[in-house]
Amino acid sequence: MTIDTDLSLRAVTRGDVVLLSPVGRLDLSTYVGMRDGLLKHVAEQPHAVVVVLGPDLELGSDPLAAVFAAVWMRCCRWPGVPLMLVATTERHRRMLGRTGLSRFVPCHDRLDAALAVATTPARRHRNEMQLPPDTDAPHLARDFARRTCLKWNLRHAGPRAVLLAGELVEITRAHAGSTLVLRIERFPDQLTVAVRHTGPSPRAAGRRLDLTRIRRLSTACGNTPTLDEGRVLWAAIGICADDRG
Repeated sequence: MTIDTDLSLRAVTRGDVVLLSPVGRLDLSTYVGMRDGLLKHVAEQPHAVVVVLGPDLELGSDPLAAVFAAVWMRCCRWPGVPLMLVATTERHRRMLGRTGLSRFVPCHDRLDAALAVATTPARRHRNEMQLPPDTDAPHLARDFARRTCLKWNLRHAGPRAVLLAGELVEITRAHAGSTLVLRIERFPDQLTVAVRHTGPSPRAAGRRLDLTRIRRLSTACGNTPTLDEGRVLWAAIGICADDRG
């Protein structure tokens, strides 16, 4: 993936883990591209994303390494994909020590150590369905969310998940002309509802998403780009103790 003429991300897969090797110079002009490039790979929901900091990456200054913490914070809520760093050079190891990134992002000196952790998937339940981008989509989404939450015995989180599914699909449908994919995931302490569309959004030109109601219903929400130029609109809610039994 080319981020800029001065920076790119080389991606290879190792089983269900994505290895990303930044090549070029990370500076103020390429910071946003690096952030969005990492988020796009995270949005594909592999078991983990491992960023390999090797000799081909030049860091303009230590504060720019905060891009990895920013992405880690964004993906903690959704999609819950672990992000890890592997410093293969002494220069990058010293940088990680100076910046204290390891307090937030898991850091390793060797790739095999990171892969040993990354190949253990997080505990989750997942259910998804495709929806047509028409007026029936929100109703179908709410019905799907209701049936999924009943199956998982989510009596307390279920009603909000049903509302969120309808709202997220309605917003996405208004901005995208492609088939939608609704995905509901249960983690140990939270439930996420996400709607994805593929390709650019011809209806979204010059329009901002109104997420006011989504924010009121959820504990966290966001709008994440994908590798196929689409977007994922997502929201997370906490699961109370009564729903965890």
